[in-house]
Amino acid sequence: MVYIRNKRVKGIDYSYLVRSIWDKKKKVSKQETIKYLGRTEKITLDDIPEDYIDNKNIIKFFAKDQNASGKNYNKYVEKVRKDLFKKLAGPGPINLSIVYDEYSDDFSILEFYDKIVKYILYDVGDLWRRNELMIGTEHVVSNRLLGIISEMNKKDVKKKKKSKLLICNPSGERHNIVCNILESILTNKGYNVYNISPSTPSKDVIKYVANIEPDMVLVSITLPANVQSGINLVKNISKGYDKPIVVGGQALTESTSKRFLPAIVMPNENTLEDNLKEIKYLVPA
Repeated sequence: MVYIRNKRVKGIDYSYLVRSIWDKKKKVSKQETIKYLGRTEKITLDDIPEDYIDNKNIIKFFAKDQNASGKNYNKYVEKVRKDLFKKLAGPGPINLSIVYDEYSDDFSILEFYDKIVKYILYDVGDLWRRNELMIGTEHVVSNRLLGIISEMNKKDVKKKKKSKLLICNPSGERHNIVCNILESILTNKGYNVYNISPSTPSKDVIKYVANIEPDMVLVSITLPANVQSGINLVKNISKGYDKPIVVGGQALTESTSKRFLPAIVMPNENTLEDNLKEIKYLVPA
């Protein structure tokens, strides 16, 4: 086993790259120093020998804020994004039920979505628009992400409370990964979530709102072509509904946001944590 060990001298932490070796004769584990790394606050991934840089214990060390500078942590996050994208786009079966488990020590569910999954989706969209990603690969990555989200929905779900949230897309919007991410996060926080995405006709959304009487309606729009459909949906819902309607998604711009009144528009620069705080403020779980 390889890991980084800290030693404090006169109030200053110093780090060593070490490995545990089993002494068969004495039947004990002993430490062997591979490399002295220097002051803990100054070490980076570049200080780690190439043979050990992908070791899980080393990666975890740099993931922790107390053990790494912002630069190191950002490097680690970027590496996780690239590695996970490669895995999702690659051949062969993937056990989707344990993908998050590999990172759960370093990322909460919210952080995993906000710092990893969200940026993979951005990269997929950008590569597809530049014609650098086959449509088949885009579908494989998207479907595997949906599978991961589905498995994560089964983990650590809090006891359901009374508040009900409805998540939907406007008619024509087929992109619903964000809706599933929202469902996962909000369910984990104890909300009763009704996710009727993707592309539910406006009249059916309105009927469903009247049927379940949610405390909030959330509308996600990814493609600019569906903005007008989203505006119409908000307008029609608000005619007979006096509770919060929240709209968000990559399709929204500063100019189009004003057209969604009386809905509350979540800015694109918001993190998922920002959006969650706003939702919890409007509708406590």
